Amino acid sequence: MGGAIAGGIFTNPDFPRENLVVTAMTKKSLDRISAACPGISVSMDNVSAVEGADLVIIAVKPWQTADVINEIKPALDYGTCTVASVVAGIGFAELAEMARKGGELPSLIRIIPNTAIALKQSTTFIASCRVSKQVSDDVMELFGLMGEVICVPEEMMAAGTSLASCGIAYALKYLDAAIKGGERIGFGTEEARKIVLNTMKGAIALLDTNGTMPQTEIDKVTTPGGYTFKGLTAMEENWFSEAVLQGLLKSM
Repeated sequence: MGGAIAGGIFTNPDFPRENLVVTAMTKKSLDRISAACPGISVSMDNVSAVEGADLVIIAVKPWQTADVINEIKPALDYGTCTVASVVAGIGFAELAEMARKGGELPSLIRIIPNTAIALKQSTTFIASCRVSKQVSDDVMELFGLMGEVICVPEEMMAAGTSLASCGIAYALKYLDAAIKGGERIGFGTEEARKIVLNTMKGAIALLDTNGTMPQTEIDKVTTPGGYTFKGLTAMEENWFSEAVLQGLLKSM
């Protein structure tokens, strides 16, 4: 996710590239980022990378978060630097304890994007703690350049993670199943892929253009006893909608 965010920021012409530094634990990871974003500043030295930073984004595995924050916090100026986390499942209370320096605490932001942020098509949820309006607006503007941004209270971050961050994989799971189904009924893999993707684009275009909910468009093409009706009935008999709901609930 860190690489996707860096890619989204790097490709934005309105963001000064010299202001962006990306770190990683391995040279292999840095080489991959450099290949995707030629000329980007990369480093394996977290401490030097954060010195003088206005915004530090922590994008690591949950079990690595405390170690990274403990490493960099002596170099952070809490008067000017905001610490943002894209780590799922670690809330403000836990982040504050990790980042505490004596009696000092930083401004904190939690950010949950999805991987489409690299293409500037993310749905990103943001929650703030002890953050000034100016900083909040700046972060909103930055991530707004990479898709839709939704500000929520922290208690909604888990739901946002499930619906949009994990949800992009769930949407892709349907597409994968449909493509494989296309192969089963006689199409070649690439042909099925093209058909399914274009069908999905058409479905999204209908909702966007008409401002409707999915069921409204479903009703328009579902004749009682017809082929679409039979297919939808078979899906529901196999718990399609319930399976989606259970996946969302399980990932919160």
